[in-house]
Amino acid sequence: MQLQSSDISIAVTVYRRLDFLAEALDSAVHQTVPVKVLLYDDGCQDLPRLQAILARYGDRVEYRRNAKGLGLFGNMNASIAASPTSWMSILHDDDRLASDFVERILEAAPQIDRCSLFCGRTTYLMPDGKAFHQTDPINGPWRRLSPEQYALRNWFPFPGQLFHAPTAHAVGGFPTHSIYTGDWELWFRLAMADGVVQLAALTGFHRVHLGADRGTTAAAKSGRKAACCGMQVKRNFARLRAAGSPARFDRQQWLREYRPMYRDLLIYAWTMPRWLLRYNRRLLLMANPPGRITHLLSFLSRVAGSPALRLAGLARLLGTRAGLRMPQTF
Repeated sequence: MQLQSSDISIAVTVYRRLDFLAEALDSAVHQTVPVKVLLYDDGCQDLPRLQAILARYGDRVEYRRNAKGLGLFGNMNASIAASPTSWMSILHDDDRLASDFVERILEAAPQIDRCSLFCGRTTYLMPDGKAFHQTDPINGPWRRLSPEQYALRNWFPFPGQLFHAPTAHAVGGFPTHSIYTGDWELWFRLAMADGVVQLAALTGFHRVHLGADRGTTAAAKSGRKAACCGMQVKRNFARLRAAGSPARFDRQQWLREYRPMYRDLLIYAWTMPRWLLRYNRRLLLMANPPGRITHLLSFLSRVAGSPALRLAGLARLLGTRAGLRMPQTF
């Protein structure tokens, strides 16, 4: 595959959150191999502050503002439709790209015959920018992920991807109705179109924070995160079967790949509706606990039921308010 820097652009999306925007733009503008950078504004209400940030970059960032609010996925679809290049990366305003993100992809591209989506490894960041986790390493400089593999899980958080814009547009872009798995929906469609290539290199930094301005916070807070992922897997396998694949949904296989995190549940367990707490508890009991903390929580919830998880969530909340550092990846 022949790919040049002139074939690539980076679309940074912003709504109202400006706290991390300069970091996102810095990571896009200061690539070791420079590419075109565009900022897509879906209705920022603090235009003086936004313009002050943009002034740092001059003509290195092209600014576009939607005539009306399109929503998270609508704004990303607009950036796909307006992309000035055939290949593009979308970067949220609270994430960052690795400085050699473009360079790593250009190095790998000649070894690959075809694909619609590149991704890589991701480092997770605390709100203050400190790293606390990294996605699993792979063998070799890159690997191809099959549609069957991608049907079971989303293999990377949002930053650090590069995809073929015309193909993304042709398969329908991001579903604007999605409350959690809209990115996975598009990535899976691209996997079925021309395939996904995952690099061993670090390509993105994903910031984890619980602000109400995060598009996925509502799904996690309500307890619907795991349910959304389960429904997405079933939709993916339905598409595979419609395309002639014999693949079938296997709940245990999905749980092995999805690896539900107790941390995600406990953050919101104290306020979660009872029926959704019971649903998440059943999924966790069917999964294999990966560590000592999760083994303990699994045992407590098996013995004492959902109230044990609710009390554990309250203990986590009180510990955080008291200034204790809670585990991040259990």
